[in-house]
Amino acid sequence: MQRSIFTRLIAPLAAVFALTSCILVEDFSPQWDKGVTDSCTAKIAESLYFSEFRRDPTDKKMDDLAREFSLGDEHFLMLKQDAKDKGGRMYRFRVTNGIFQRFRLDPVMRKAFEKDYPNAPVSLAHDTVEVKNLNDDVTKVLADVAGKKDYWEIDDQTLYNVVRNPLCKFEDRDLKALAEKDKPQKGNPKYIDKDKSKTK
Repeated sequence: MQRSIFTRLIAPLAAVFALTSCILVEDFSPQWDKGVTDSCTAKIAESLYFSEFRRDPTDKKMDDLAREFSLGDEHFLMLKQDAKDKGGRMYRFRVTNGIFQRFRLDPVMRKAFEKDYPNAPVSLAHDTVEVKNLNDDVTKVLADVAGKKDYWEIDDQTLYNVVRNPLCKFEDRDLKALAEKDKPQKGNPKYIDKDKSKTK
């Protein structure tokens, strides 16, 4: 039974976009031990764990599976399927105005990458980006490419810090200012003048 033209055209494209949404890493060292855990990113990692590995993360301890590291102003999330694994999947992300933005490498930039980084220690076979580990040579390329907007497109966006937890490490908003702004002001029906209420 022949597949429809639509299926034959869409299937390869779907595979390319799905595979380029992350970077496959054989061994996260040495960045894994240097990485940090973050309660807000852990919530997002749970969702990624389910969508990427098709497994329920409910009973998983995300601190053992997800860690983040930064190269200057660029941030990366490392995600393992099992705590015993050495590597897994890696995503570049940024938090902008309280929104967690996850990026993927644009597949059309493959030739440009091969031209700009002919000796990069990465594999681009089968339209995936794979690296053996996160040593200095790899992180140097990562930091450089991360700073080039043409190489990236936003893959997903979600709220980062829903409850405005001050311990979330990548929060870019002034939480104290937001809390002050949320307080009822004079002229607002919800405002209660405490001084006047005491005299009644």
